[in-house]
Amino acid sequence: MATASDVLRIARAEVGYCRYDDPERGTKYGRWYESEVDGPGGYDYGANGVAYCAMFASWVLAQARVECAGMPGAYCPSIHHSQTLAAPQLQPGDLVLFDWNNDGTDDHIGIVASNDAAAKKIATIEGNTSAGRVAERTRAYSAICGGIRPAYDGQSSTGAMAVDRALVLKVVNGDYGNDPERRRNLEARGYNYEAVRAAVNAYLRGESFGAAKPVETKARYRITTPSGVNVREGAGKRYAVRKAYPRGATVTVTQTASEDGNLWGKTSDGWFAIRYQGAAYATRA
Repeated sequence: MATASDVLRIARAEVGYCRYDDPERGTKYGRWYESEVDGPGGYDYGANGVAYCAMFASWVLAQARVECAGMPGAYCPSIHHSQTLAAPQLQPGDLVLFDWNNDGTDDHIGIVASNDAAAKKIATIEGNTSAGRVAERTRAYSAICGGIRPAYDGQSSTGAMAVDRALVLKVVNGDYGNDPERRRNLEARGYNYEAVRAAVNAYLRGESFGAAKPVETKARYRITTPSGVNVREGAGKRYAVRKAYPRGATVTVTQTASEDGNLWGKTSDGWFAIRYQGAAYATRA
């Protein structure tokens, strides 16, 4: 059986990979995820601009043939419910999630290389960091949401079973019944009910099977709605309008946010709707 050392060896061999040097579309980890995990008809994880930190961790575990709660995954908030380890408990080979803004939302994931409890810091190997690279980093405890221990040497992972596309489709099709029966059936099989519910809701909003289509810094979008789109002070229609982008304008999005199932993009001018009430206002350029 694979060990934490095996996972770290595989991860370290990827250090230096840069998405911008990849001669093919998107990233090697996104292309793998789209092909091996999401399958035909899902979200385009192999596209340019898709954040790949979680898909990198998923790829490493898959190469080592190690199972882990919450994995494979592509969206950090959907992995959140599988966390059971606090920062001082993290060991080499564990997965660790980070919350940069201290807002309760997981923003990033890496693989623990070492833990310095005295300094309250960990060393990691992460994808989609250091300007699009796989790199070794040092992180403070203050940014850590929690961690997950994969199933090394045949042991059980510390979290609940992973939520994948096949499970989401079964729940949507009613294979597990309706609540409260559905909850009992899922928990009896080792699934985290809240993680399943979050993934199903994301799927029903058109966000694949628990991934909210994150975009990396500096993704380019072209406005496609005939009347153009308003640019607001915040991510939501309740915020004041600053200006408008006309149809055909190409803008640089530095951040995305989901609000009531709508997708908003942030530019130097403010926030605009990329997708609103099921309608696409912009597409990747």
